[in-house]
Amino acid sequence: MVRSRTSRALRTAASEAAVLVRRLKPGRSGTLRVIYYHRIDDEPHRSCVPKRAFAEQMALLRREGFHLLPLSAVREHLDAKREFPERSVVVTFDDGFADNYTNAFPVLQKEQIPATVFLTVDYIGTDELPVLRDRRGVPPLRWEQVEEMARHGVDFGAHTLTHPNLTTLDDECLRHEVAESGRTIRERTGIEARTFCYPRGDFDARVKDAVREAGYELACTTMPGCVTRDTHPFSLRRTFIANDDTLRDFRHKLDGSFDLLHAAQQRWRGAQAASAGGGE
Repeated sequence: MVRSRTSRALRTAASEAAVLVRRLKPGRSGTLRVIYYHRIDDEPHRSCVPKRAFAEQMALLRREGFHLLPLSAVREHLDAKREFPERSVVVTFDDGFADNYTNAFPVLQKEQIPATVFLTVDYIGTDELPVLRDRRGVPPLRWEQVEEMARHGVDFGAHTLTHPNLTTLDDECLRHEVAESGRTIRERTGIEARTFCYPRGDFDARVKDAVREAGYELACTTMPGCVTRDTHPFSLRRTFIANDDTLRDFRHKLDGSFDLLHAAQQRWRGAQAASAGGGE
């Protein structure tokens, strides 16, 4: 569900305070902002960005001269310890929902914006992508849609086979979920999946090792913040774009004004999950 009016008001107040702090202490130059979406549709769900809002956000990136990088270009910066061009942004999508093709893809084509979609592989081409905690019945991409998007510049990474919490798996299951998802993408499409995304951001050193050993070059987290030249290639921070973000919110997320708020929210949710007797 989307936020209540009270929750939205508190979030707005906190974010405006963060903007003031940001102005007093500007962020580092030469960094990269990786933003991530789930669904692009008009359904009132926190992980579902409205079609018009998404189009406005992508138009802003293009109109205001942001340096739009494909995710695949990030590794060379990290290997060389080279700073990123000013106002660099990477666009990503998690899970592989069908509306990434019907609603996001035309906008990406229009604005000529590179993007990476992380596929939860076992559900592609089926009737449902059951990865959201509170929403069922949402269809995933079909393999022919993946192939069409790839022909027009969209990149695809692996998001496991079934979207488990990777830190809870034994070594054999972990290797299977990580390696087989990339292998299946290659077999079905001919696309070499060089990037990976941890389901729900759950990872540890063992999971990172499994991703590296499977041959991926980069892995994305849900940790808020920016990517610097010193970031570990398997710990890329990202910025979540939500259903009720205004265009002003979007600008502030790009400049890092929301980072402290997002970090505090994640710590609070972690504490709530721990007090309830475990994670989600």
